[in-house]
Amino acid sequence: MEHRHLELLRELAARGTLAAVAKATHRSPSAVSQHLRAAERDLGVRLVEPASRTVRLTPEGELLAAGAADIAERMADLQAQLDARRGAPAGTVTLGTLPSAGEALMPGLLARTAGTGIVVDLDDFDLAEADFAARAHDSDIVIAHSLSGDAPAGTKELNVTVVAHEPLVVALPADHPMAGAEAIGPEEAQALEWIGVPPGYPFDTVLVALENELGAPLSRRVRLRDNRLVESLVAAGMGAALLPGFTTRPREGLVLRPLTGVRAQRSIVALSRPDRHARLAVRTVTRLLQETGAALEDAHREPSPGEVAGPVVDDETRCVHYASALDVVAIRFHCCGRWYPCLHCHAGAEDHSVLPWPADRHDAEALLCGVCRRRFSITEYLQAEGCTGCGAAFNPGCSRHHPVYFEMGPPS
Repeated sequence: MEHRHLELLRELAARGTLAAVAKATHRSPSAVSQHLRAAERDLGVRLVEPASRTVRLTPEGELLAAGAADIAERMADLQAQLDARRGAPAGTVTLGTLPSAGEALMPGLLARTAGTGIVVDLDDFDLAEADFAARAHDSDIVIAHSLSGDAPAGTKELNVTVVAHEPLVVALPADHPMAGAEAIGPEEAQALEWIGVPPGYPFDTVLVALENELGAPLSRRVRLRDNRLVESLVAAGMGAALLPGFTTRPREGLVLRPLTGVRAQRSIVALSRPDRHARLAVRTVTRLLQETGAALEDAHREPSPGEVAGPVVDDETRCVHYASALDVVAIRFHCCGRWYPCLHCHAGAEDHSVLPWPADRHDAEALLCGVCRRRFSITEYLQAEGCTGCGAAFNPGCSRHHPVYFEMGPPS
């Protein structure tokens, strides 16, 4: 019983076809067939049998394939124990990610692995939800997503670790009649023309859920994969779209609104084969992904009524204008994602350092009411004495009746 034959059976069980095994093992399909016949001669049993245009494992082949998976997982576990005795995880971890999740997670992950013995080898791809499981056979970790739950389809045999739950938002042209709405529900969605994604992609399931809720189809003008392309078309007035909440920022010609009436949240998960997950370096990267995801969730969490959005103002972030908590309104800059604590300070256009007001400053784009949590434009704020959503008068002496943050755009 040779280890290389067991590995070949394990690959066939995982990938399903001789062609897929040949591609993964850098052999020709005929070479794979020869190795399988050699294994059958050595063991004296049939391991594969014809099935349509390919082959499938016999019960004996399935037995050996399962045993091969157990052996691989045990060997990886032994390697992890050895790594732990050496003092720290080390080695290369191959990681494949869909672009929209990678944009949110990879900067934080790579910052966390910098200076360690772990090297993250990145790849990116955009797949239908049902195809992520197969991709996990080619990488140590695959970042996938699902809108139907915390485990994408076909991942039953894989380790599935939830990294983050990300809200989806509706992007609308800024001059659209519904741009002033607090949220978009099923009835509003039916009146919109949508820029969708291909069938089978997770975001499409949300539009399908809206259609099921309405009992009528939605109008999809086009189906595209790239979120930045979709953003540009929305800003040009071509339609509405669903976009990820972590990485989609307000921009000229585009506004973002929450979607109500259906589940509008995706689970971002890390997938690994059990034998690969057993490696200490792989488990470490998975844990760091969870830490990065938790930080993203916290940064984008909707504050409860009366709670000041953004970070706690401490001695390091407190500016010279700070006298009490009621003097502070947090400012978030979309260009860099950083927070600043005072309306009398702002970030420098180049290095984002806190500078005296005024200078070459960023322009305020929007704010959030401290009472009803409604987001509205800075123009509305300047033209009204209070929140145009709930009518609360803005009172600097009361933390509830005060905007809780300003969103700042590019420098003027």
